[in-house]
Amino acid sequence: MGVHAYFAYGTTQRGFAHHRRLAGLLSQPIGRCSTASAYAVVVPRRAACSNPGCPYVHRMAALVPGLEPLRVEGDLFLVSDAALAELDRLEIGAGAPYVRATVAVRSADGAREAQAYLAREPERWRALVAAGGADALASYPRELAGEQALKACCERAPGHAPPHDVVDPFAQSP
Repeated sequence: MGVHAYFAYGTTQRGFAHHRRLAGLLSQPIGRCSTASAYAVVVPRRAACSNPGCPYVHRMAALVPGLEPLRVEGDLFLVSDAALAELDRLEIGAGAPYVRATVAVRSADGAREAQAYLAREPERWRALVAAGGADALASYPRELAGEQALKACCERAPGHAPPHDVVDPFAQSP
């Protein structure tokens, strides 16, 4: 069984909605870290969620490269193959807005590589920021993650398995 470093910048950080649901697989983070190169957490200004693996309409977070001078802060976990497979089901299933990739992160303990879920179409996320429809942040604020409601499919059928409705953040730009 393999062990993987996993960088959580959004709702899988400790204390956030998906971490609570996956706590048995994620456990406690081994520390805080930040991306070694330029990334931003891009958060649409309106609640949406284009991830069919997620049951919430919320101000979703996307890790987008190339937005100087930002370096994204998040939790670093050591996870098993089973935990990584479960994270993949949440984040990169059919139609999901993310891809899993290796990113360099830095912490007080030094530098390492970690798995993270990046925006599948980073140019669209950067354009959303440029158009004023999203914020480019160095961290995903807890208060933004707390602004969530169940998607309509989950209201109709509580507890159902994915896929969940898609609420497109690009369709809702100002």
